[in-house]
Amino acid sequence: MKAKSFIGRFTALVFVLSSFTIPTTPASAAALNQATLFNPALVNVIELNVPDASHAALSNSNTAKQYTAASFTFRSGGQSIGPIQTGIRLKGSTSLEMIDAHPSFKIAFNWKLLKGNRFLGLKNLTLNAMTQDGSKLHEFGAYKLFNLMGVPASRTGWAELKINGVSKGLYISIESVDDILLASRYRDITQHLYEGIALNDLKPGNNDGTELTGHYLVKEGWKGTAKNKNDLGRLIAAANYSSGAKWWAKLGTVADRNELMGMFAVENFLGHWDGYSGPLQNNHFLRSNQQNKFTMIPWGTDQTFGENRQTQALLDDYFMPLDKPTAGFPWVQQAFHKDAMPRGLLFSKCLAYTVCKTAYLQKLKAVSAKITSAKFVASLKSASTVIASYSPQDVKNEQTRVQQWVGKQQARVTAVLKANKIG
Repeated sequence: MKAKSFIGRFTALVFVLSSFTIPTTPASAAALNQATLFNPALVNVIELNVPDASHAALSNSNTAKQYTAASFTFRSGGQSIGPIQTGIRLKGSTSLEMIDAHPSFKIAFNWKLLKGNRFLGLKNLTLNAMTQDGSKLHEFGAYKLFNLMGVPASRTGWAELKINGVSKGLYISIESVDDILLASRYRDITQHLYEGIALNDLKPGNNDGTELTGHYLVKEGWKGTAKNKNDLGRLIAAANYSSGAKWWAKLGTVADRNELMGMFAVENFLGHWDGYSGPLQNNHFLRSNQQNKFTMIPWGTDQTFGENRQTQALLDDYFMPLDKPTAGFPWVQQAFHKDAMPRGLLFSKCLAYTVCKTAYLQKLKAVSAKITSAKFVASLKSASTVIASYSPQDVKNEQTRVQQWVGKQQARVTAVLKANKIG
């Protein structure tokens, strides 16, 4: 029965993929490139044609996060690419919505029978519905700030998404963290890319499992002699090694400490409580090179910039402590019946050692200065103008709150630096 079931599913897949008529890419589309896709001054159009069988799969919570067949068309400035065959699935945990609602998507251009296929050189693309972002600016602003500070992060762009001809409104296109992104951001060779999972952290024994099992999942690099998590084991051992100066020295053998301080500084400036240095140790990737040295890559930045979605009050702010080893988040009482929780192990141990804490605070100072020198708030205002036709008044109000929140956060940084005698 299992063999027949597999053959049936495989035959159905071949039928669905072969049913698409894929025209030759028009010559005019040659001008379209990744810079177009991730241009913050444009709202492009992305069309997904979802066959009935795929629509049914994406309407069922048991199969919605499994890739299924669709076609993808990209339009910008009167030019287009597609339709091209692709695999799509829904994404999200607390934000997961079925296809007839307002879902977010993972797009795999090289899925299954499409191995080797690319769209503008990309294998994957993430389309976020921004349902946990009242301003529609959080991810645009967050990834921009990480990149401004030299922390490797995704690029973003705007798109109106249409599914079977029906507009789903404004989405944000996010560069997926995969081997293509890694090759474009790092000069050395990647050994492994691990995906962090909420509340796991770098605890002893959490280098368990195989590629798709265990406390950390392997997203890239599970091949040949690298079919193990030995490098992650060394990072975990260092993270839990002693404390103070000995811990700091040991950490330097397995991680780029300067990059980590930049990562923590941007996360904290953004109020990214759903990231690694927050109370949930969520939404981050760990990337190792062939010398077993790790850096950290941000992800899942939609609940940033102090939006307090837990309350019914309009335009109220939420602030996470900038220099404390514990923190809360808007739903911490409902979820955990407490006001605060321990933050990421590396960040907490950093705050406990003066040399590391000073390095982090200096990076935090640099973030605040970069925001002013890079005219960061002006870029948020420009983005608001670009997406204005997709932004009802409540969204525009939240965009204004975000812009004002940045100034409030700069003032909080100044106070923390003064309290810690950082000039």
